[in-house]
Amino acid sequence: MTPTPSSRPGPHPEGAPPWLHHMRARRQGVRAAHFTRARQFVDRSGIVPLLRQEQQSARKSNAGRPRTVTLEALFIGMTLASWRDQGRVVLAEVTDILAQQLTPTARTRLGLPVWADDADGFEAAYLAVRRAFHAAVTVMDPSPLPKQRLPRAEARRLEQEADQVQLAARRRLLVEVTNRIVEASLAPARPVIEAYWDGSAAVDATPIRTFSRGVNSTGPDTATDPDAAWYVREGNHRDPATTPDASRTGTKAGKAKRYLFGFEATLVVTGETSTTPPGSAPASARDRSRHLPALVLAFVVHKPGHDPAGNAVTALRDMRRRTYPTGWLAADRAYNAALPETFHIPVRDLGYRPVWDYRIDQLGIQDTHAGALLVDGTWYCPQIPHPLTTATADLLTKKIDKATWRARVDARTSYRLRPKAAPDHRGARRMLCPAAGTHPTVACPVKRRSLGRDPRLPLIDPTPTPAGPPEICRRESLTFARDTGIRHWQELDHGRADWVHHYFRLRNRVEHFNGYAKDHEAIERSRTRRVRGIAAQSLLLSFQIAHANHRKLAGWLDTLQTDTQPARRRPPTATPEKPPPLDPPRLPPRHHPRYPGNLTRPAAHMPVALREHTEGHRHVPAPRANPPTPSPADGAISRSPTRFTERAR
Repeated sequence: MTPTPSSRPGPHPEGAPPWLHHMRARRQGVRAAHFTRARQFVDRSGIVPLLRQEQQSARKSNAGRPRTVTLEALFIGMTLASWRDQGRVVLAEVTDILAQQLTPTARTRLGLPVWADDADGFEAAYLAVRRAFHAAVTVMDPSPLPKQRLPRAEARRLEQEADQVQLAARRRLLVEVTNRIVEASLAPARPVIEAYWDGSAAVDATPIRTFSRGVNSTGPDTATDPDAAWYVREGNHRDPATTPDASRTGTKAGKAKRYLFGFEATLVVTGETSTTPPGSAPASARDRSRHLPALVLAFVVHKPGHDPAGNAVTALRDMRRRTYPTGWLAADRAYNAALPETFHIPVRDLGYRPVWDYRIDQLGIQDTHAGALLVDGTWYCPQIPHPLTTATADLLTKKIDKATWRARVDARTSYRLRPKAAPDHRGARRMLCPAAGTHPTVACPVKRRSLGRDPRLPLIDPTPTPAGPPEICRRESLTFARDTGIRHWQELDHGRADWVHHYFRLRNRVEHFNGYAKDHEAIERSRTRRVRGIAAQSLLLSFQIAHANHRKLAGWLDTLQTDTQPARRRPPTATPEKPPPLDPPRLPPRHHPRYPGNLTRPAAHMPVALREHTEGHRHVPAPRANPPTPSPADGAISRSPTRFTERAR
């Protein structure tokens, strides 16, 4: 806790002030093993030499004495404080750890002086810690504004006069430093992550409050945290009063449903897209311990609704910098509605295969190329019947029922263009006409070889035109460049079982982590990050996310069994409606490898440092009153409020 103005150091009628008594009461010494683990965590991140180099380059001269609290001591104290308080870092707690709770050997190792255990000693130590923290934050602050209330005209002037090149470099440094802290929580688990993860991920933004009270966006003054903005529940989550075209479009900012004042954190979470669909095996028979838990691999903090696609690409690029594999990528409709050059092209250049949903006004025919039609993200024959192109839109507008929609979506597969070969080095792909090749899926009189092969194939009746059939009908195959229809095209057929399996599994993972971190680390609450500014908020949030990753890995490792250590608890599995009867006398002991739910795994694949890395972060959550809703089964689509639900036949 930070001393209040009324309890500042000085004469107190009863000796030590109450806040110091409270701090002494909950004080506990830092063991040598915990200090070593924290020092290894900071060393793994590599942020100390990175920030020290930036501070040296930013200094105008070498004058002045060395800082009392070094960067290494600061981040070790912040790491220890985050481990003790569910990822929360408060500078007063960091001060007490460095000043009073470390062993003399650890204090000597960090070069810390001896501070008296009184109000004056705490004030001296706190000022040293605060100066070190703000010196570290200043060199990576992408905002030119001081963290105080300013006249809005003065804030605009400072932003216009700022060096944009320098601010961009600071932003890159901030993203790298904060994600290095997250990577330090995953580094011991990299072998296990690479063994269990296929590279699929999901990206989404979640709101976080700042330690400031929001003001009217059109008022004369800014808030005490001028870097933050209002988060709105509707649309792209941006405050309508701050949009450039708000005056021209007549948007009524006063009626916006403002939710909180703060920032948005764009998270990239590991996904799980096994090749076995959920409906192929009973839920109780699937081994969930082999599924990697939802972990945050990268994140970026930004103003709500400001360039969501660009911030997502920034986080994904930082993942590629750390050589993570790529796979399927799920994102909500706020990302695929962006311009192709800001999201779609960079994402595919990084190696990801997007899977996304569409707004109701984006459904139907989305693009054309050489006569081929892009319908709901898939290229089809130009002679596809019109009712099949509007199947999903008709379902959402309640023009057809679910059975009719299912039949029309299944009928579309015959008209689908098939890939002839893998994409080349430029991303161009060769697509085959559905009536071409040795195994046509439709019968077309333009390509006579497709006639008479199978009477069950749909018969196409081309509409005669003066210009003749389109190019896709005159040729066997056609090349589609990488940018052709890139804004809506995806590899999986929208609405079908494979798309449902990948999209909802990935989306459920990122939504699960958002709720998980908000329940335990309280990342949405402002009291867990009591420093203003986007740089300080990002730095403190990185410790909260790293702590959530710690607990996720610790809980998952408890479900794994090695040759030397049995599983500590059974992996979570769905309970069948009618469980088969078990004979209690014949049931093996709980620690036995054959006990239901335990996983036998060679010890060679489990790094010893990984279990030591997660010690002390195991957390058993309290049982919920309402169990979470399971993810949709194969062939099911849940859309709310304008979405549809279709059960597999």
